[in-house]
Amino acid sequence: MENRRLGRTDRQVGVIGLGPWQFGADWGRVDEADTLGTLRWKRA
Repeated sequence: MENRRLGRTDRQVGVIGLGPWQFGADWGRVDEADTLGTLRWKRA
């Protein structure tokens, strides 16, 4: 995965991000457990 420096910090972040808009009401009801599971996902 490609990384870049975040703003003026020394922190390196991946160029692909996850926005929380998918968890809102625009796409219908989203189960809270599924939302939290997605946010807690870790690469194996």
